[in-house]
Amino acid sequence: MNKVYVFGHQKPDTDSVTSSIAYAYLKNRLGVNAEERILGDINKETKFVLKYFNVKKPQYLDSVKLQLKDINYYRNYFINCDSSLNDTYNYLIDNCITGIPVVDDNKKLLGIVTIKDFIYNLKTCNNYLNTSYQHIIDILKGESKNKISDSIKGYIKVKDESVFIIDKEINTVITTKYSNNGYKLFNNINVICTNKSLVDVIRLLPWSNYVKDFISKDRIIKFSEDMYYDDFIKETNHLKFNNYPVIGKGDKCKGLIRITDINSKERKKVILVDHNELSQSVDGLEEAEIIEIIDHHKIGTSTNNPISFRNMTVGSTNTIIYQMYIENNIDIPYDIAGLMISGILSDTLGLTSSTTTDIDIRVVKDLEHILNLDYKEFFYKMLEAGTSIIGETIDDIVRQDLKYFQVGNIRYAISQMITLDINNIIKEKNKYLEVITEYKKNHNLELMIFIITDVIKKGSYLLYTDGIENMLKEIYHLDDVYEGVFIDNLTSRKKQVVPYVNEYLK
Repeated sequence: MNKVYVFGHQKPDTDSVTSSIAYAYLKNRLGVNAEERILGDINKETKFVLKYFNVKKPQYLDSVKLQLKDINYYRNYFINCDSSLNDTYNYLIDNCITGIPVVDDNKKLLGIVTIKDFIYNLKTCNNYLNTSYQHIIDILKGESKNKISDSIKGYIKVKDESVFIIDKEINTVITTKYSNNGYKLFNNINVICTNKSLVDVIRLLPWSNYVKDFISKDRIIKFSEDMYYDDFIKETNHLKFNNYPVIGKGDKCKGLIRITDINSKERKKVILVDHNELSQSVDGLEEAEIIEIIDHHKIGTSTNNPISFRNMTVGSTNTIIYQMYIENNIDIPYDIAGLMISGILSDTLGLTSSTTTDIDIRVVKDLEHILNLDYKEFFYKMLEAGTSIIGETIDDIVRQDLKYFQVGNIRYAISQMITLDINNIIKEKNKYLEVITEYKKNHNLELMIFIITDVIKKGSYLLYTDGIENMLKEIYHLDDVYEGVFIDNLTSRKKQVVPYVNEYLK
């Protein structure tokens, strides 16, 4: 069953990470091979939550662009280096391919051999054999009369309707149908009898050679299965070959990819949680297949095909996912319940944000019952762990929860910091202003706002780049706007800032 990746946005917060884990668990219980991932570093609050409920941090996902592993190439198509040329040729013919990777006993790639390679080399092998006793038996449909050694090397010599293999001295005799009675004369060398004629023996023997001696001496052109499809196409455009070995870790061969077969692709399947806009998602999303979206933000995307899109006006993605557990009659384990309540409390500021709905409140009460904890006490622990700025640089703080938005050709950013340490930030506001001004310049933004949310006072202080005072006055009906202005009851970037800025910029 193909894997489905479940992930939140590029700036993972607690709701984004916990909803990824909770929904991946639900999908697995429903028979889908789902795996939660993150797109960036997790913050202190999320680290605290994962540790508190003893849940492993999801693995990082850097891209969902098409890779060679997503192409339906010839998996496990390779041949051992000690195979005969005859076996190799039959393998190529049976599978309708013109080349095959050659590997050692550990599947490590040694090279590639094509029909052209070994037919050319057969003409120039000077009647020299490097093969095995069994390969000769197989190619001549012979009978073993005296086996001294499995390895056979030497030049082919003909005498009295028999064939001798000589390397300094005779090591093998092959008696034909015209000389089979003479094999008893040889006691200390390999003896093989065949009913084939001398002409057939001479013709067939070179095909018993080990294929490893016929590998192209040119540089091996190989590609990792993790290579991006686009890069593969660019790199092979100037090459004249059709067959290329595909390798995995440790240079181990995974199979063969042919230029003529690369149109058969299987895009990565993904489920987006807590976001739905391309600009906030993983690199290469346009090359993936979005099969579901669960979100509580405004709709800002479109898909090529109809999908399951669950979007609700609630304070947290986890609130939606909780309802999906109930709808599917799936029990919620303790650790998943802990992650869910953490995501809801984080996104609703402990159910005090303007985004909080009656549904969020009801779900938190249900989860409290499963967890046997007081949500207010637990939320304060989350705040203590997540809002400390000790050891953080100003740049780290500003980038920690920063999101980009676009209105027409206008691109802007809004960062939000929820903290109990308001005084120290306001005291250093000029340094914060320098950072956001530089960030705006370096990222070609029209404007940038840094929201510092005070949970105790239930409002936020605003720091912003020059030139947007009139916008803020109009949006929040203020007589005076200045750096560090406090706006009462402003706690939600999603509901109380972004929609108004978007409307003003239209």
